[in-house]
This record gives sequence, C-alpha cells and structure tokens, in this order.
Amino acid sequence: MKNIIKLIFVFLPLYILAQSSKPTVAILDFDGQNVSAAEVQTLSERMRTEIGNTNAVRLIERKAVEKIMEEQGFQQTGCTSDECAAEVGQLLGVQFMVSGTIGRMGKTYTIDCKMFSVETGETVRTKSATHDGDISGLLTEMQILAWEITGLEAPGSLKLKRAGKEAQRTVAVLDFEGRGITIQEAQTLTDRFTTALSSTNKVILVERGTMNDVLEEQGFAVGECASDECAAEVGAMLGVEFMISGAIGKLGNAYTIDAKMFSVATGAAESMKSITYSGAVEGLIVEIEVLAWDILGLDPPRSLKKRRSRGVSDYSNVTASRKSKGGALLRSILLPGFGQLYSGRNISGFGFMLLEVGLIGMTIKNNSDYTAHQDEYNTQLNNYNNATTPDDIASYKALVEVAREDMDNANQQLVLFSSIAAGVWVLNSVHAFITGPVIAQDDAGGSPFRIAYDPINHDARIHWTLNF
Repeated sequence: MKNIIKLIFVFLPLYILAQSSKPTVAILDFDGQNVSAAEVQTLSERMRTEIGNTNAVRLIERKAVEKIMEEQGFQQTGCTSDECAAEVGQLLGVQFMVSGTIGRMGKTYTIDCKMFSVETGETVRTKSATHDGDISGLLTEMQILAWEITGLEAPGSLKLKRAGKEAQRTVAVLDFEGRGITIQEAQTLTDRFTTALSSTNKVILVERGTMNDVLEEQGFAVGECASDECAAEVGAMLGVEFMISGAIGKLGNAYTIDAKMFSVATGAAESMKSITYSGAVEGLIVEIEVLAWDILGLDPPRSLKKRRSRGVSDYSNVTASRKSKGGALLRSILLPGFGQLYSGRNISGFGFMLLEVGLIGMTIKNNSDYTAHQDEYNTQLNNYNNATTPDDIASYKALVEVAREDMDNANQQLVLFSSIAAGVWVLNSVHAFITGPVIAQDDAGGSPFRIAYDPINHDARIHWTLNF
C-alpha cells in the first residue's frame, strides 16, 4: 500500500506537468454568413470535438465559454471582434482563442478561421477551406481544419474522406516463410498474395521495395524477419496500421498456408486464416488469392471461386486448349477464313475472308439491280396495257422488252455470284479441315476424360473435354 502511495506521489506531478505543458485553447462559435445559426453551431461543435482528438491542446469546454459570455452580457454569435474574443480568453485564462466565419456564395461554402494569442493579440495561424456541394461536406472540412489550425497534419483517413473515398487501412506484407517449398516459390506466392490484396481496393499497400529497404537498415535479410516483434518494429518504421505475415508449409502431399494480420500499435491479431490444400503446387496460386480476400473479411469474387472449384489437373503435359481439324472446320463453316486463322494460316484465312466478302457484296448488288429492273418492267407493262394509240403501244412494248432483258441479265448475275459465294464457302471449309492442326499421337489416342483435384471437397473429380 505504501509503495502504491509513493508511486502516486511520484507520477501524479509528472502527469500534471505533462498536461500543463499543452497550450490552453477556447473556440468561439463561428460567425455565419448566409448560413443558419443552428448549422454554424453544429459545425463549430464538430471542430471542438476534433481539436480534442488531436491531443495537442487543452480545450476549454463550450459550457465554460458560454458562462463567461453570459456574465459579460454577450452571446457567442455576437462576439465577433478580436477585442471581444481576447477579453473572453483572458477571463477564461486560456493562451489562445480560435474564431472564424462560415459563409455561402451560391453553392460554394467558405470557411476562414484563425488562432491568436490572448496575451499579445498576435495571430498565430490562419486556415481556410472552400467546399462545393452539400453543406454536410463541411463536417469533414471542419475536422481537417481542427488539425491544421493547431499546426498538425490531418490524418490520411480524413483526406480520403474529403476526396470522397473510403478510408482504407495501411498494410505491409512480409514475405511468407517457406517450409518444405523453395524460397522462390514462397516469394512468388507472396507476390501473388500482395497483388490480390491490392485488387480488393480496401487497403493501401506499402511497396515491397520500401519494406526491403527498412529491413536492410535494421540488418535483416529478406525472409529473416519472422517474429511478431520484428514485424511490429518494421511496421512502426513504415508507419502502417497493420502487418501481415505467414508461412507456407508442405506435409506429404498436402500444403498448408497460415497467415496473420495484426495491429502494429497494439500487437493484437486482427485476423488469422489458414488453408489446407492437397494437389499440384501450382494450385497454391489460387489458394493464396482466396486467402487475400478472406484475411480482410471479404467475400472472394465469383470468378476466383470458379477457378478454385475447377481444381488443378494432376498432369502437367496437357495444354490449356488443344487445336484440332474439327475446330478449324467448325470455325470456317461459321465464318469463311476463320478456321485458317485458327490454324495459324493467316494469308489463306484473310484471302478467303476477303474473297467471300467481295462475292457477297456482288450478290447483294445484283439482287438490288434485279429488284430495280423488275419494278421498271412492271411499270412499263402497266403503261403498255393502258396504251390506246398505235404509237404508244409500240413505244411501251419496246420499253417492256428492254426492262425484261435487264431483269433477266440481273437475275443471271445474281444466280452466278451467289453460286460462286456458296462454292467458295464450301471450299473454304474443306481447305480449313485439310490444312487444320494435327493432334499429336499421344493426344489423339488419349482419353477425353481427365482427373482433377477438387480443393473444396478434398477429392478427385473426372473432367470431360471436347476440343473444337
């Protein structure tokens, strides 16, 4: 008990001294120009709350300010001059006073504030802000000004909020420790983990190079900083909120991934995740991407889940997609030249494509000519049937015969070009099949059924593929 009393007597004066070393500040309600008194009071109170959060000053409560104002017969909104503010500050016994104005011009709001010495009346610092948009945006501006008027840098979260972005956590990732896998594999998976973290758009990542520089300054090689104490020390030097470390191990045919995200300030674990995976080592790439979303408490994208559910094939000599003659034939049936392009025969592919486009163009033109001549024939035939004089009958008869001849010629051209176009289309398909890619003998004789491992259900599945 005596020891406790001694400690109180030792540390209490030190605490009081530390508190007294902070400057004392009082904030008057800002003056409103074209802004309601209630809105001004709300914004002034937001500055009071935030300036207290800076922990850089000792703030006098609003009630104490109001009491002095009442005793002097003032209202806060009526004390706008420096002389009045200085007088109130002297009565409050504070070192500095903060006052300002909030105005509106059209849809633009302005904030001007200053801090001045009560003793000398000298202005210590002035700050201003301009905001376009809804008045609610001034809440963030007042918070930022609370830091700036005390000579401090506003937190990054407030600046992000001003920019309309969600406050993001700052994170650094240490290289995962490899146990049973090579250092290169562990680093590759760490890089993929970092990339996946960045793709979530929920964190701000420290670059790998910056972190390696800090490790070198502390005398650590890459991969040596594995303890929580070391990670916390590096995180503090980097100025991040969270550190992520982990290990990737191998037990027989199974792989394990264990990761932890912890607070640099407190050392408390924010999130701990683990994955057990059996299959080919390349399957860890998808697993590490899923882990990046899980450790942040986020649901992985649907495309990532599908990649994971497909599993990783247990053979390594099969390409992602094999080309075949059937695939070339099918593509050329759908579009002339497409099968040749699929087989890598670009010259013949573009040749067939352009030739077919030209023939189809001529077919369309002749069809249009046939329609026009047919309309002319019908018109002249109608005139011929309605003619009454010998001269008109002879004249319209000649025009009917010319129109019929033109119509027949156009029809012949239409049949010719459409037949050629159809023939080239068939020829192109045959050519695509003949010159199509040849499947290797081991692939040709192999089964279309393949075995793949499902990491979710931890069992093997049969995949059936048809190459076109």
